Amino acid sequence: MNLASYLVSSNSIRSALINNELPLTSNNIYSEIQTSLLRPIYISSLMANDTFLKDWVIEGEADLDKITRYLTEIQQKYQVASTFLVSAKTRHYYHAKGILKTVSPNVPKDGWFFSMESHPSNYRVDVDANEANRNHLTIFVNHKLHDFEGNFIGVTGLGLDVVNVAEMINRYTESYQRDIYFVDRKGFIKSHHDESMIDTVNILKTPGIASVAQELLDGEDGFLIYERANDTILLSYRYIPELDWFLLVEQPEDVALEPLRRALYFNLLFSAIITLVVLLISGFTVHRFQGRLETLARTDKLTGLFNRQYFDALFAHVLNNVGRHTTRLSLALFDVDNLKAVNDREGHLAGDQYLQSVSLLAREHIRKNDVIARWGGDEFVILLQECDGESAMRLMNNIRQIVESTLNQEGDEIQLSISVGVAEFEANDTCETLLTRADAQLYEAKRKGRNRVEG
Repeated sequence: MNLASYLVSSNSIRSALINNELPLTSNNIYSEIQTSLLRPIYISSLMANDTFLKDWVIEGEADLDKITRYLTEIQQKYQVASTFLVSAKTRHYYHAKGILKTVSPNVPKDGWFFSMESHPSNYRVDVDANEANRNHLTIFVNHKLHDFEGNFIGVTGLGLDVVNVAEMINRYTESYQRDIYFVDRKGFIKSHHDESMIDTVNILKTPGIASVAQELLDGEDGFLIYERANDTILLSYRYIPELDWFLLVEQPEDVALEPLRRALYFNLLFSAIITLVVLLISGFTVHRFQGRLETLARTDKLTGLFNRQYFDALFAHVLNNVGRHTTRLSLALFDVDNLKAVNDREGHLAGDQYLQSVSLLAREHIRKNDVIARWGGDEFVILLQECDGESAMRLMNNIRQIVESTLNQEGDEIQLSISVGVAEFEANDTCETLLTRADAQLYEAKRKGRNRVEG
């Protein structure tokens, strides 16, 4: 059964690689290349339709500073490797730093410009060395520039560093564990994670792939198989017209089948271990799901603060470690004065808004290591770490004054404020005893007329 399963599975994996996975990888990369070119094409189109650019060329290209400032601004604004303008009249090649050169039909490297006027599309994507940037390999988006009567007056556009394409190849190589690279129509490798192979290795002369290289370069897309060092290589390829390159995605068949072989060798012997792994994965999944539920359960929906259940757990943890990490700890318990009157007069929605405002003001004015939670109803609790009782009183009195001045206006019939009870941690205190003392101080603040801090 295991042998039969291995044969069926290996054929299935091979078929999946040939028909789905390798073509899908190349399709994903092709789609990403197209997507990454959409924005530069759009930018070059904006440049080609910019009336300033047209007027500057038509009016005789008189002020060099104007065009360099324009090209510099476009380059910096859109974060591209270079921007340029080539005039059909003067044949000057302008870039961000001035005039790079004068293009000539007798220079093969300038042939791209003289072929643009007859190009069927308004734009074209070329890959070439960027003379304005130390001859770095660059993807150029060239766009025709016409005057207001539709006459060809030049070419404008921008350049993108091919390093971006190399980074994308590295990302996909690491993600899919496959060899991904580009070759030009002559068979030279143009982009590869091993930079030493770029422009030095030709697939027409490379052992193994040379047996299928000519068929690849003569086609558009497809799937090929060749032998390399006693290993069968599965190769998916497609032509990228935007770059005039071929995209190759390779994977050794043995690499794809290795997990299946290991499963065949050890399936019977380690079936119990596999079952245990499944149980562990299931337990991990359940635990993770439970953790996500706990995360949802620890936040108060109305105020966005921690709720009482989470605060209780955190409070207990802090008290358990208070002897080792700190000797100063205080607890503040406060509630909103006259909230019931607001609910009776303006409705519970207005009361909820005041609760949200109070919680926001308190959260903004406590220290970073303090913890605030909604205790219930209109009551809030703040755990003040590394803070003695006197400091806690000052902090809470400051918050009380901020709440009073922010939420009330002169002439309001109902004055909103907070009453605060503060308790400082003492030896042998528990959660309950510290909360009880803070609650007693809160009651005292209420008894003495509200809008005050007692401790």
